[in-house]
Amino acid sequence: MPNRCFLFVTLFLGLTGLVCQAQDESMDDTSAVKKQLETLEHLTNRKLDSALILSHSIYQQASAMNDQEAMWDTRLNQGSIYYELGEKDTAYLILNEVLEQAMERQNRLTEIKTRIKLAFNLQEDYRFEPAVSHLIQAQRLLQDTDSMDLRFAIFNYLGITHRKMKDYVSALNYFGYLEENYLYQLDHGQRFNLFMNKGNVYAVQRDYDKTEALFNKAYHEIQQIDHPSNLALITYNLGALYYRQKRYPEAEEYIQRSLDATVQIGDQVRIERCYRVLGTIQLDQDNYAKAEDFFLKALEIAKTIDHKKSILGNYKNLYLNYWSRGYENKTVEDMDQALTYMDLYQKLNDTLYQTETAEKILELEKQYETEKKNDQITLLEQENQLKQDQLYIQRTQRNFLIIFIILVCGILGIFIYFYSYHKKVNKLLQLQSKRILSQRNKISIQNEKLQQSVDTQNKLFGIIAHDLRSPLVSISNVAKLIGFYMEDKRYDELEKAALMMEQKNDQVLELTDNLLNWAKSQSDDLKPFFEPVSLKEVVEDCYELYQPIAEGKSIHLSHANSDDLVAWADRNMLKTICRNLINNAIKFTPKDGKINIAYRMKDERAELCVQDSGVGIEPERLAILFQVSRDKGTMGTEGEKSSGLGLAVCKEFVAALQGTIQVESELGQGSRFCIQFTRFDPTIHHSKFKQKERMSSVK
Repeated sequence: MPNRCFLFVTLFLGLTGLVCQAQDESMDDTSAVKKQLETLEHLTNRKLDSALILSHSIYQQASAMNDQEAMWDTRLNQGSIYYELGEKDTAYLILNEVLEQAMERQNRLTEIKTRIKLAFNLQEDYRFEPAVSHLIQAQRLLQDTDSMDLRFAIFNYLGITHRKMKDYVSALNYFGYLEENYLYQLDHGQRFNLFMNKGNVYAVQRDYDKTEALFNKAYHEIQQIDHPSNLALITYNLGALYYRQKRYPEAEEYIQRSLDATVQIGDQVRIERCYRVLGTIQLDQDNYAKAEDFFLKALEIAKTIDHKKSILGNYKNLYLNYWSRGYENKTVEDMDQALTYMDLYQKLNDTLYQTETAEKILELEKQYETEKKNDQITLLEQENQLKQDQLYIQRTQRNFLIIFIILVCGILGIFIYFYSYHKKVNKLLQLQSKRILSQRNKISIQNEKLQQSVDTQNKLFGIIAHDLRSPLVSISNVAKLIGFYMEDKRYDELEKAALMMEQKNDQVLELTDNLLNWAKSQSDDLKPFFEPVSLKEVVEDCYELYQPIAEGKSIHLSHANSDDLVAWADRNMLKTICRNLINNAIKFTPKDGKINIAYRMKDERAELCVQDSGVGIEPERLAILFQVSRDKGTMGTEGEKSSGLGLAVCKEFVAALQGTIQVESELGQGSRFCIQFTRFDPTIHHSKFKQKERMSSVK
């Protein structure tokens, strides 16, 4: 038994050792791949061929380790290498492939890196819109915890791209955003790039003072780190800036310093450019010999590196130098040399033009073939994607259903637990609260209705007792007088009594109508039937009704014979208002007085006015003119009884018609009552009227 235990322990320790060893080896391999990726980054900027070979080796190692992040990083570097080697189609194919994989696996950081790489290549190819689109999408994917390198790359490339698009305001906004918000979080190299790129924007706009200030800041930042290439670049930029400002001594000094630094680096392209700019500086100062020396050195380097455009530029500069010296010194030899270089310039320029044209044609053909293949690939991918989406949707729905059921069960269990715990207390509190609120609301509503009912009843009883009883008593007395006159055969007096009885009867009818109308207005049943109403028709009807009454009091009743005006109102309500206003005016207008009825359009609304030359109204009575009160009744000019109820009815009806009523009066001068309400608009009210007609016909 002890031997078996010892054997088991030995076997377990051996297996544990193997696992640990495998983990250590895996960690060593991962570290090695990361170091190789760092080496690849440096080689990409210097030796493209070596970088490409190394990238294939790293990709194989990462693939064997199933390290997806390392595989993606390697492919991104391969995309940059192929782009620099001029194989742009391959570069875009690789980067787009990585982008699709990153999006499919929802790897946010890799998607951001890939979009930045694509944007850089696209803006180098002057395809600005897709470049900006990739950068904006990368910006949206950023999170606060992401590295400053990603954030700087996005906003820096946005600024560079907009500068190339000649959208200088946007470019400065992006660089300004970086400077204002993240300057102290950037390293020296990033600050160098920020100041130099921002200075380039001002340089294009020829704002040389700001350009110089920013270039000097960039110069200061690059001196803090060991980066000879960028130091030589900013030194060259300062020299070029001074040359533009014709500050030749400073320009020559900085270009010479840049040349010395570039010679140590061994960058032949920049060395050639420095010689060419130095020659241009000397040419501008008429130092033809020095200029010739610099141009010839630049030409020799350009031919060595076989840089056609640099050769072309040097041919042109040598032509200008020899021509200027020959023209100044009147020497035929210099003129011949100038013509020789001009001939070389034209031949090379023609060759470059033909080459560029052929390259463009070839590129267009490649683009056409690529797009054709891409379309076919896209169709296949769409079909594939459709199937995958269907499977994904089915899986997702199933998963969501399971999660939903679990959540519902969990929530239901929690709810049942808490509900059972608080059920009794909450139920009692809720029932008690509901009962109290319900009883309180009912009592409040009943009190309001009861108070309104009591007020209405008191007003009605007061008016009936005072205003309706008096004319009825008078009618009773007149009836007795008629019987007495008939017995005595006093027929002359009988005619007067009949006339008096008719007046009292009219008074009772008028008061009864007003009582009914006012009582209806106080109930909830007052719902006007809106329709188009002719004001001319309403005024003429009221005029014909009250003309005989006005003549009986020797009052001149008139109405304006103007064009018709159609209102949006209830016909019966409007006639009632008009009748009450005219009747009121006749009561309080003495003999030989005047009453005028007029209507017009005012402020896009219909207005109806009744003006009289009667006794007028005291100022203190105007405030209570439209209220119902027994104390408000007054006598007319010939003793007519007035309860004031007609004006209260007018006020209620005008409010129901969504209108307004105004009164102007002066004692001894008369009164003017005006009502305003909605004018009929066919474009607004026609459909409503048709709908009401249909509803009324159904009823």
